[in-house]
Amino acid sequence: MSNTHDLSQREWGCNYNIMKVYKRGQRLDLCGWYTGIKNGDYLILKNGSETTRYKVESVKYESDPRDMWNASVSFAPRDT
Repeated sequence: MSNTHDLSQREWGCNYNIMKVYKRGQRLDLCGWYTGIKNGDYLILKNGSETTRYKVESVKYESDPRDMWNASVSFAPRDT
């Protein structure tokens, strides 16, 4: 079962950086700080004044700090 993590309100312990953009934003490589993200989960990311949903294709947590991760995500439009 997948979970949705809202990272759109950046704060201490809940932040991310876009490291690389592919296919005009259809895929992203991210680096961030947050716990509990797994493959198949969804991330809500800030996109200007709106938000956009991405699906986590792969995520790898670092050993130090333990909440730091690198992930590849793909655009996943919300169901209407």
